[in-house]
Amino acid sequence: MSSYLDQVNMCTECGECGSICPICFVSDKDIYTPNNKIKQLEKIENNEELTQDELDTVYLCSRCGVCNDVCPESIDIYGIIQYERKLLADQGREPEKTKHIANNIFTKYNPKGMDIPNRAEMWATDDLKFSDDPELTYMAGCWVTLRNVSIAQDTVRILNACGIKPMLLKDERCCGLFLIDNGHMDEIKQYAKEYTDCIESQGVKKLLVSCPACYKVIKDIYPGLYREPNYEVIYAVELFKQLFDEGKIKLKKSSGRVSIRDPCPMKDIFDVPRELLVAMGYDVDEPFDGKIFCCGAPAGVKPNFPEISNAIGKVSLDRAEGTDCIVSYCPFCLYHLDTIKEAENIEIDTVDLANLIWKNMKK
Repeated sequence: MSSYLDQVNMCTECGECGSICPICFVSDKDIYTPNNKIKQLEKIENNEELTQDELDTVYLCSRCGVCNDVCPESIDIYGIIQYERKLLADQGREPEKTKHIANNIFTKYNPKGMDIPNRAEMWATDDLKFSDDPELTYMAGCWVTLRNVSIAQDTVRILNACGIKPMLLKDERCCGLFLIDNGHMDEIKQYAKEYTDCIESQGVKKLLVSCPACYKVIKDIYPGLYREPNYEVIYAVELFKQLFDEGKIKLKKSSGRVSIRDPCPMKDIFDVPRELLVAMGYDVDEPFDGKIFCCGAPAGVKPNFPEISNAIGKVSLDRAEGTDCIVSYCPFCLYHLDTIKEAENIEIDTVDLANLIWKNMKK
């Protein structure tokens, strides 16, 4: 019996995890609650047959982690679901779309499986200034490069306006969060080693990233999979705040009310984007009272369960009614909300914080 099974048996059925889970917010199927997800562990460990609902519930989790935050027994629900997925992958029972996306990342270094010899060619325009100095090196990330190139462009424009010319990271690849979320832990160790070594071989001192997933994975997860890197990982929003505090970013005063869309990995810095928005003159609407509420897309929920994923994302769109726009600081959240808007003809502006800063920056 695994130590995780000991934890599963500690569950008192209090229901706290289900009350906060975004999956449960849009679905009333009892089997989809986090406590019922982890109840599948014994059957999975024994390689027993699962019903479709039992298999689905393990993968109907965006791995936002809020269930861990509220569990009074301190059960590692987040970790148990990852472990269940690892076992299912080892047993050849993970969903086909999950397997396909994982293979794309392993072989093409991006979730879409595209051949991209040089990612920067997809977004680096002639007006952007770069250097060969690796002191500050920029990594745009998959969902910036593949869907929201203006985030990278405006990030570099902000830096350039502050007198900073970053180096572009060569041989950029997906950070691999999808692999981690879906339990490909043996393979991701080698992946983390190779990518860490690749970054270090370029002499990088500070790695600047626009994506919360890249930040979390490379800064906090890679060291446990391989070792501490010889470079610092910096999240773009925090650098913007530093440059603002130093007087290098000067912002014009705008007006209006914006709905903020917080990414799950960045709950420790929620005050930073709000301070920047207030500095620009915006009133900030709190659609979830300053708490985590996942967009519904990560960890394979979007490709495997699009209706549920879209229903979760639509909650953010619905709660932004009456505001001027939704401000995100996660490229994947923004991509997800934009696809829902397109599918359902919802008319509300969505914008990344980097775009808004550049728009409001005194130049």
